[in-house]
Amino acid sequence: MKTIYISFLTLLCAVISTNGYSAEQRPNILIILSDDAGYTDIGSFGGEIDTPNLDQLANEGMRFSQLYSNARCSPTRATLLTGVDAAHVGFGGGVVGDWMREFPFEAHRGRLPYTQPLISELLAGNGYQTMIVGKWHLGGSYIKQNPKQMSAYWEKTHPGMKLTQAEMEQEYLALPPQRGFQESFVFHGAQGNLFFTPGDKHNYYEGNKKANIQYDSHYTMRCYTNNAFNKKRYGGCDGQSGKAFYATDGMTDRAIEMIKDASKDPKPFFMYAAYRAPHKPLQAPESLVQKYLKRYADLQKVADDRHQGLINAGLFSEQAKIVNNNGMWTHQDKDKIEKFRLQSAIHAAMMEKIDDNVGKLIQSLKDTGEYKNTLIFYLSDNGAASHIGDLMNSPYRGVKALLWEGGARAHAIAAWPEVIKPNTISDDLVWVGDIVPTLLNITDTQFPATFRETQPRKPDGRDVAGILKGEKLAPPEAIFFNDKGQQSVIYQGRWKLLIEPGWYLQTLAKPGIVKALYDLHNDPGETTNLADSKPDLVKKLEVMCEKWKAENKIVDYAKRIKLKPKDPY
Repeated sequence: MKTIYISFLTLLCAVISTNGYSAEQRPNILIILSDDAGYTDIGSFGGEIDTPNLDQLANEGMRFSQLYSNARCSPTRATLLTGVDAAHVGFGGGVVGDWMREFPFEAHRGRLPYTQPLISELLAGNGYQTMIVGKWHLGGSYIKQNPKQMSAYWEKTHPGMKLTQAEMEQEYLALPPQRGFQESFVFHGAQGNLFFTPGDKHNYYEGNKKANIQYDSHYTMRCYTNNAFNKKRYGGCDGQSGKAFYATDGMTDRAIEMIKDASKDPKPFFMYAAYRAPHKPLQAPESLVQKYLKRYADLQKVADDRHQGLINAGLFSEQAKIVNNNGMWTHQDKDKIEKFRLQSAIHAAMMEKIDDNVGKLIQSLKDTGEYKNTLIFYLSDNGAASHIGDLMNSPYRGVKALLWEGGARAHAIAAWPEVIKPNTISDDLVWVGDIVPTLLNITDTQFPATFRETQPRKPDGRDVAGILKGEKLAPPEAIFFNDKGQQSVIYQGRWKLLIEPGWYLQTLAKPGIVKALYDLHNDPGETTNLADSKPDLVKKLEVMCEKWKAENKIVDYAKRIKLKPKDPY
């Protein structure tokens, strides 16, 4: 167990002693992030996927019915680790941390700046052991060690930018070992094979060196692809059986080793475990895929049961209407529906594997005697992605990278023995940016006035430690979202304005600007557009959005796609 320093004993006692938690110890922190998990993918959020470990975590802790991500992978991660709006650290407007998606604009650079502190750096500076396993996707590279091999592609994907030695150094300084993570086992990019067999080239790094991954488990592999290009990249493992590394299992194995080592040190630890599932490519053990193919014989029933399951869980109003966007499993020809059913089954199999590994992480905390002194946050980085439509976000509308509730609202759980009351639900509005200020509070870590000789941006999020203690917290005045020309704001936790909702390249060809206003208190399913009946409120929120865009230096997407006309959706 971890003892604290006398300098912050009094403050920490004041913060949490009323919960019966000993002020003689600072908690370990474990943040677990899934990638493209649907809002109702887990049993405690109404789903049919077998997730007993996450459900038990929910029983022992708190579920959040209204936690918002930034609706896309990298922007959520950027805010999760900094506590600020993603645009202030280069991930505004839907930009992600891959060279092909980076722009020469401050808000859309696609790489974390070295001058804004991460929670890992702040906690490491306050006596914490810091560890990361899994997906990074926040920019950076080792181009300075490999300029001959990597420079041509960098220059091809960075029009209007110059590759200098200083630029190469910033690439290096954006990677986890240089950003406060004392131990790291990571995959730097967005997507790649989850299965690797002996002899395959892989992109996992341990610290700043290529990792030696282990091929200890036997799998029969299902690796779904839907075109020739993806088959070449991701289809080679399909149907194979044998010893392999599977990302969800392999990163957990490394995380458990780190936890065991950390438990031997009297200092507390912070671990960020970022799973790459159920993000594409869709790859999972064949036995689990077959299990869910049987379960998914009637996909409309799956959607309906998720809706009812969320109502039964107390997370959705029985009176609220919903939009039944079921075209992908009802309005296509039979072959396409079968492909959709298979994709859904693999997605479910990948989620069950996440749950299995969350169970292993929790067991490792118990085995090392650290569980009772650990705050665990579990959440998804956004809603489920477009290849499975609205099904996995049912009854919410929309998917990842779209700003309807299905894209931005994420399932989330927090557990902290003897502090968070078991089996509770918070309906308060929480944003992913609130996690950093909350952790700073409960660990008595100060945010610096200066950092690397600059003045960093203070967190935009709020300290929500009171919610963990069962207190009610009024919503922030507004939280904003922006993704590839779409704009949205949630005002006073109730009114939600969307401007150009849906893919920008689709709406661009249509005259006028689409605006939609929803009352989330009475219409969380976003079924009734109130924009015409409340023009004054729409105008007020539009002005707020424009001010926010200006403050965040958001560059209009029409300008960005002129620079990169092949920028993928």
